[in-house]
Amino acid sequence: MKLIFIVLFVLVTQQSYANGRIVVVVSDQSGIESLDNQQVANIFLARTKIFPNGNHAIPVELNDNNIRSLFYQGISGKTPSQLNAYWTTLVFTGKGKPPKRISDNEKLYNQLIENPDTIGYIFENQIHDKKLKVVYRFP
Repeated sequence: MKLIFIVLFVLVTQQSYANGRIVVVVSDQSGIESLDNQQVANIFLARTKIFPNGNHAIPVELNDNNIRSLFYQGISGKTPSQLNAYWTTLVFTGKGKPPKRISDNEKLYNQLIENPDTIGYIFENQIHDKKLKVVYRFP
């Protein structure tokens, strides 16, 4: 099982390099200029609902398991099965729920632009113009 996960992770990682690096983005209208790994993890893992500046934070993500797996591995070290167990526990105890999933890139892009409180992640080469601001780049 572990070998299957490693092979899958390598394949997904290779695909991600073809798409560029994952970046965390907000609207250019957001007051957020940058975040660190821990701040990003806290927002996307429902440990906090506010940005460091005090504004409400609404995490959103694509309904794409490839980028999702890479993102959460990068911010938390959690495998997909560990992440599912994490969310199950939070939802069951009423302490949190996963970010809203959006069906495609265009809808995610529009959601991020229209609401300065939203935060999401995409491949860097998917940024079309200056309406989105990169606030975190994975090393």
